[in-house]
Amino acid sequence: MNHRGARHEVSAPTTELLDAVIVVVAYNEAEGIGDCLRALLSQDTDQTYEVLVVDDGSTDATSRVVREFQSNDPRLFLVSHDINRGRGAARRTGQDAKSARRIGFVDADIIVPRDWLQRCSLALEEFSAVSGVPLPDGDSAVIWRLFGASIRFRVGFTGITGNNVIFDAEVLRREPFEIQHSLGEDFRLSQRLLRDGYKLKVLEDLRVEHRETKKYGSTVKYMWEMGVDAASHPIQFRIIRLADVSWMLWFLWCLLSAVGALFKWWTWTVALTSVVGVSAATNFAYTLSRFQIRPRFLSWIESAFGSFPLIIAYLAGRTWGAAMLVSPRRRRALGM
Repeated sequence: MNHRGARHEVSAPTTELLDAVIVVVAYNEAEGIGDCLRALLSQDTDQTYEVLVVDDGSTDATSRVVREFQSNDPRLFLVSHDINRGRGAARRTGQDAKSARRIGFVDADIIVPRDWLQRCSLALEEFSAVSGVPLPDGDSAVIWRLFGASIRFRVGFTGITGNNVIFDAEVLRREPFEIQHSLGEDFRLSQRLLRDGYKLKVLEDLRVEHRETKKYGSTVKYMWEMGVDAASHPIQFRIIRLADVSWMLWFLWCLLSAVGALFKWWTWTVALTSVVGVSAATNFAYTLSRFQIRPRFLSWIESAFGSFPLIIAYLAGRTWGAAMLVSPRRRRALGM
């Protein structure tokens, strides 16, 4: 089933069912999508596979770059949205466009190793969905690019990561991506799959390179949006993560500081200083979780300063998102 507003530029359907289709979701990724496609089209595998790019309403030359690759490789296909519809809708378009035993998703700024498809496909004999570990992590990619601190290896909480994942197609048919979500769609899907008893796996020794090109200002905006979106997760999925605990403690401290100043237990200067202090401590913990202090200590210090506005944006977004949950309309939109 094709979604309205999607233009397909594909050849005649393959007669035999493919082992895998890898969907690349792209929005204004002309600068880096070429490296992503080279890596995907150079997989060392015995799997039969094709790569499908979903251009989600890009206004740059993303589609032109993909067509240039198409002229040299018949395994590459392109579907274009007329407007930007968000990652959930783009993933669903990719899922519905072609049939295969397995369906993978790789973001346009991810470079996978040559054995990514082979190793993930073998792991799918035991699991319903499999991911590699992206380095650096998405929310810290801009900081790493700007300051070059040593990346700390970490596996996310979600069970899989949407920037590189491959599914058993039957599982994804039963539990597809939700098209209404433009952020957090991978986390929501992973929680639904875990709730329904599916087994997910992150291959900790399978590392993928994350070459995010998002600018600093755009990352601040993204962190705000991610905070707004994450505010509903503890209620929706009945889970408490470290990020949830960090926000709760930060918010309670800010609330206590404000109440203390209102009742003149201390001055507003003391209250503001304490809020800045707890915010700095939260940012310190975040930076420590993403980057190693050694051997690039000065880069780590620069990263800590650079991360501070991102953390403030996230915490403020969480606060605004929590306030929005009072609205019945917002809760209905989230399916709560």
